[in-house]
Amino acid sequence: MADQVPLCALCSRQIAGEANADKVKLVEKPHECCLCFGILNPDFIQQVSEEANRLFASQQYDSNTFILALSLPVSQTLRETLILKQYPEFNGILHTVPFKIRNVNTYIEKLGDVSNIRPTLASDLQLLIAFENDEFNESDLAFCRRHFPNEVRPPRKRKFHHQNGDSEQEPIEMSRCQLQQINNRITKDIAEKYSFVSPSRPCTYKLSLERDAIYIAGRYMKFSRTLPQSPWTVDEDKNAQPEPGNSVSEKIKNVLEKELGASESRFNTSGREDIDVRMLGEGRPFCVEMRDCKRTKQLRGIEYIETLQKLEDEMNRTMKDVKVRELTRVKREEAEKMAVGADEKRKWYSAHCYSTLPLTDEAICKALQAIPVQLVQKTPIRVLKRRSLLDRPRTIYSMDILRQDSNHFLLRLETQAGTYVKEFVHGDFGRTRPSLANLLGVENGEAN
Repeated sequence: MADQVPLCALCSRQIAGEANADKVKLVEKPHECCLCFGILNPDFIQQVSEEANRLFASQQYDSNTFILALSLPVSQTLRETLILKQYPEFNGILHTVPFKIRNVNTYIEKLGDVSNIRPTLASDLQLLIAFENDEFNESDLAFCRRHFPNEVRPPRKRKFHHQNGDSEQEPIEMSRCQLQQINNRITKDIAEKYSFVSPSRPCTYKLSLERDAIYIAGRYMKFSRTLPQSPWTVDEDKNAQPEPGNSVSEKIKNVLEKELGASESRFNTSGREDIDVRMLGEGRPFCVEMRDCKRTKQLRGIEYIETLQKLEDEMNRTMKDVKVRELTRVKREEAEKMAVGADEKRKWYSAHCYSTLPLTDEAICKALQAIPVQLVQKTPIRVLKRRSLLDRPRTIYSMDILRQDSNHFLLRLETQAGTYVKEFVHGDFGRTRPSLANLLGVENGEAN
C-alpha cells in the first residue's frame, strides 16, 4: 500500500476527495503541501497579488487590462503527474483540472480584486509570476534519469570560472522540455517508486511586466555624406562625426522612444547605404521595433493617424540631414517581410565618376553593350574586418553613362540588391570582376 501523501486541506479536497481522506496526510504549514507547495494558500496569494498591484503602480503602463502567465516549479509539474498515476482512485472535485489552470483561475480572481487593472484573455500587457523551488531538482532529475535514461540525458559538462580562480559544475536540473517528453509515459508502476517529501520552505517568486512590441514603419531620406545609418565606432570610419545619436537609426529611434516610453528599440531597414552615400528618391524602407512601451493609447482609434503625423512632423523639423515619410504601424509579420527576398530586390544608383584616361564614344558604347552583366565580388577590402570573406555573385541590370567632359561622367545603375557599387566602378584591385574600369578599358576608375 502506498504511503500517505502530504497535502494541504485545499489540495486534499480538490484532488484526493473526501472518500480518500485516509490516503492523505494533512500538513501543518501550507508550504509543506507536496503538490501546490503553498502556492494556493490564500495568505500567499494575497501577498503576491498586493506586490503585483504595487508593480502595476510603479511601472505606469497606460493599459487597463493584462493577461496573466504563471511559471511553476518543474518539480511541482512532475508531482502532479506522479500523484494521479500513483493514486488513480483520487476523485476530488477538481482532480481532472490541470494544476496550472487551478492556479491561474485563483490568482486572476484575487488580482482582479486588489488591482485597478483588469485581468483578461486578450491584452498587449502580460504579468508573469515565476514561482521557484529548487529543493528537489537533483533528486527528481535522478529519478527521471533512472526510468527514462534515453530521454533525460546528462548535459554536456561545463564549468563556471570565478574571478578567484575556483570553478564549479553547472547546476543540475531537469528542463521543462525533458519533462514534457516523458510526462505521458509515466506508468503507475514507475510512479509508485517515487516518495513524496514535503518542501521545507515556501516558494520564492518573481514578478515582471512586459508589453508586446510595437512596429512603426516608414521611409527615410538621407541628405548627408557624413552620417552613418547605424551607430559607429571610431575604428570603423574616420569620416563620421563622433557625436552621441549621430546616426539615422538613433535620430529616428530617439523620437519614437520618447513618445511611446519604450525601454529599448531595434532599427531594421531594407538594405543600407555607406556613410558617404545619400539616400534620395522615395526613401529607404525602415521599421522600428519598439519594445515594452509604457504609452500606446495614442496609437489606437482616431488618435492613431494624428499621432503618427505629429511624430513625422517632429522628426522632419528636428532632424537636419534626415527626412521621413509614410509613417505607419504594422504587424510583426509585415515587419519580418522586410528581409524576405533581399537578394532579389533591385536598386537604383547615381554616382559622379572619373577616368584617369580620356573616355571615347567607342569605349562607352562597348561598356554599355556588355550590360546586363553578372559580377563576382569578393568582400571589399574596406569592409573585410566586419564581413566574411566570400565571393558574391551580383547582377548589373541596366547602365547609363552621361559624359560630362573627357574624364568625368555621371553613372546611373540598376543593380541587384547587395551590389558594392564603388567596387564595381574601380574594381577593388581586381576583387570585382568585371568592373566598369575593365569594361571601359581603363586602368583605374573611382567613385567620387
